Amino acid sequence: METEQTPSVPQPKKIINHVMSRDIASGIFSAIVDYFTQFGSEEFDHIVSVTPLPNAAVYHYHRPHLEDQLLPNSVCTVHHDLNDPDPWHAKFRFIPRYMESAGIVCLNHSQKEVLIQQGLQLERLFVVPHGYNDSVLQYHPKARDKEKITFGIASRRYGRRVKGEAYLLELAKRLDPDYFDFIFVGKDRTFSAIAMRELGYEAKAYERLPYRMFQSFYDEIDVLLMCSSHEGGPANIPEALATGTPIFSSKLGIPKDVIQDGENGLFLTLDADADAERIHEICIDDPAQFQVILDNAHTLPELAITWQQSVEGNLAVYRKIIAGEI
Repeated sequence: METEQTPSVPQPKKIINHVMSRDIASGIFSAIVDYFTQFGSEEFDHIVSVTPLPNAAVYHYHRPHLEDQLLPNSVCTVHHDLNDPDPWHAKFRFIPRYMESAGIVCLNHSQKEVLIQQGLQLERLFVVPHGYNDSVLQYHPKARDKEKITFGIASRRYGRRVKGEAYLLELAKRLDPDYFDFIFVGKDRTFSAIAMRELGYEAKAYERLPYRMFQSFYDEIDVLLMCSSHEGGPANIPEALATGTPIFSSKLGIPKDVIQDGENGLFLTLDADADAERIHEICIDDPAQFQVILDNAHTLPELAITWQQSVEGNLAVYRKIIAGEI
């Protein structure tokens, strides 16, 4: 006589508590947690709170510097440039909390190197860059039948000029409006577009471009320009890589990890004279070299990871913490 098998009871999912530490709305953090929910909910429940909830499997702190002490089963993401001189981002505000965290997720290798220098253990450090949304962004060939090369800048404009506003103005003074134009995306970038027009450039600004429209932004530009003096990511770098858009960037953050200078992009020195001369030389005087950069940007999209891959990198850290491996 056959015995009936008792159906297995599904085990409750482990809780990942995303701790925000302060009740301040953040579009960036909301979008990131949405990706965790979308791609990481088969194994875990992702719950957002201002303060830690009881009995979570892992506490993921996104603003650890606002805490007095972290719980031991915790992970932090380094969202900023650890060498940023802004007092709000000073290392001494973050390092004590990182020391208490079981795992620290860096967006780039420069952050990891700084933390090693600060005495954090290598086995607790992980590099997991931001991803791109592959349901919105894909590679499209770029037409080179335009009269001008279009620079795109995708970031809000900050009053403290950390995104390179002063440098950009000096660079534009040394380039030629007959050969280049600009498209800006981000809050207060209308001011940047006006400044470019005053120098004789064609320039457009979209202060609130819906994310579903970002493909059209990357289709319209020839180069993503990133001239920040300090940067944790930024998130637009994987987007540019995925769409086959060359990147001209200061040598920091994720660009330092993915740009091969002169091959799929250029490193900017942030010396406006030197950079303007090199940009003109490559883009105008030697268009064959610029075509090489375009071609290589098109053939190296694997340098970017999707948001699903980025989330999976974080889930791997959670599993290590739960298993007591770190």
